[in-house]
Amino acid sequence: MNKITVVGLGNYGLDELPFGIYRFLNKANKVYVRTLSHPVVEDLEDIEWISFDDVYEAHDSFNNVYEEIVRQLKELALQEDIIYAVPGHPMVAESTTELLLADNDLNVEILGGKSFIDDLFQAVQFDPNNGFQMLDGTLLNKAAINPRNGLIITQVYDQLIASDVKVSLLDIYPAEHNVAIVTGARGENADIDWRALHEMDHDFALSNLTSLFVPPLQGEGELLAGDFDYFTEVMDALVGENGCPWDKEQTHQSLKRYLIEESYELFEAIDNDDIEHMIEELGDILLQVVFHAAIANKEYMFDAREVVKSITEKMIRRHPHVFGDASISTIEELHTVWNDAKAKEGKVERKVKQEKIFADIFLKLYDLNKSQGTSIEEALKEIAGEMNETR
Repeated sequence: MNKITVVGLGNYGLDELPFGIYRFLNKANKVYVRTLSHPVVEDLEDIEWISFDDVYEAHDSFNNVYEEIVRQLKELALQEDIIYAVPGHPMVAESTTELLLADNDLNVEILGGKSFIDDLFQAVQFDPNNGFQMLDGTLLNKAAINPRNGLIITQVYDQLIASDVKVSLLDIYPAEHNVAIVTGARGENADIDWRALHEMDHDFALSNLTSLFVPPLQGEGELLAGDFDYFTEVMDALVGENGCPWDKEQTHQSLKRYLIEESYELFEAIDNDDIEHMIEELGDILLQVVFHAAIANKEYMFDAREVVKSITEKMIRRHPHVFGDASISTIEELHTVWNDAKAKEGKVERKVKQEKIFADIFLKLYDLNKSQGTSIEEALKEIAGEMNETR
């Protein structure tokens, strides 16, 4: 396979093109280019530029466009060494480069040009050393967003994409959080429009040079209240050296009773179909989990991430029909899978039966106390009597 040299044309004209890239292109007679819409292409008239603009017109999605461009490049490379030019830097927000590098059969060399990132940071006056993320607006996964980092979202090229991005961000950021719509980032000459997040898609202009910058929420405790990592930090602080005197004295043993109490209150909220109190009581139960993890973290035993990792792995392991290739058609088959998984995890049958008995007692106690008005003492006596009769 011949070599494919991917060259970055930068974001602007020849004035900002690295000299090494300029000399390399001037020695070439023929250059394949993703699109002719670039100032460098217009300035270097002596080169035969062969574009893939027609591929954009033939497909209805960018993914299909990029895959087709790479397919054609691979066919061309069977015949000769080729030069392929892209806007910006080949390794920044350039899907065709990513696809080329993923093919182990190809001989790919990267020659960088200037990326838009430096200019964007200058335009919005943000130091990337403070932490930032860059995500594709057409493939945005809000679960990947850390609101304590600055966020750059690329490929926000029309109002439809902008609206989809806005909806995702509103689940994380407040509606009035200011964001910057940056078109043609070039420092002081950038077209930058600061707006409240909820207004970011209003009168949105069509441009393939538009990115969105979302400033971080770092330091804004109230706004970060929905962030799980921030919650664990709060609990670590409460049990830490300078934390709350009561929280600092708690142990795994002293907290056991509260898990029962909070579960009892959650049952009541569920029975009353009280959504607000369900949120509150589920939060109280989550508090117990994170509280225990904070105590363990202080004692260098484990932390909340290990708890989350453990249960996530268990859910994946016990659902091979969802996360694997197992085929399950009945609940009975599913129970068999679960029992096999429990056996492999070391859960003995006796212990499982004990857990079920305790759960039945707890639910019966709650039902007698709440639904029938039976006192706790009377309910316990009734449950004990029923258990004696079944022996």
